[in-house]
Amino acid sequence: MAKLRGHQLCVSKVPIFSHLNDDELHEVFSKINHKHLNKGDYLYMAGDQNESLSVLHAGKVRIYRLNAEGKEQLVRVLGHADFTGEISLFNEDNIHESYAEVLEDAQVCTINRQDIYDLMKKYPNISIKIIESFAERLNESELLTTNISLLSSNERLQEYIRTHTQADQLNLNMPKKDLASYLSMQPETLTRNFKKLEDEGLIRKINNKTYEIINI
Repeated sequence: MAKLRGHQLCVSKVPIFSHLNDDELHEVFSKINHKHLNKGDYLYMAGDQNESLSVLHAGKVRIYRLNAEGKEQLVRVLGHADFTGEISLFNEDNIHESYAEVLEDAQVCTINRQDIYDLMKKYPNISIKIIESFAERLNESELLTTNISLLSSNERLQEYIRTHTQADQLNLNMPKKDLASYLSMQPETLTRNFKKLEDEGLIRKINNKTYEIINI
């Protein structure tokens, strides 16, 4: 079997394809199209027709929605091997309801709608993995909605830190203005809450994106 490289290796790390063997991954790779996007470009915008699943090979992309007042609500930030477009693929109208803005120059792999359907028929476990990803993202969305409804801004930040800390360290994968949007607070409020946690000795700032977590 040929060794997987580059974009092929990226596909192998995507949860919905990670269970496939090398020959099957090569089949998936044969159906992929590649595109380069610059910082500030949009992979898609709300209202666009969706005909493909997109896998991020390099760079960062932020997914956000606009509420009725035009205010942004961050949904998630995508990094290497993350994917997007799966929801609208199974929406009857195939219409994107969110925006995907490129934060860092990105290499994107896309697989068109019919090829995804064919792969799901041939490898049913892909369907199961897609359903699992739906369930995971739905749970994340419901938890965030609950936190926004019930917790203060400081408590929301602490909950985010608790669930995103690894080895006693928080590494932010997005600008703080986007984190503020994700947690549904103003950037100034987020800054005050970080400072309050520092003053209380609960966290220690290493740099603008990294914090040592002492007692959250």
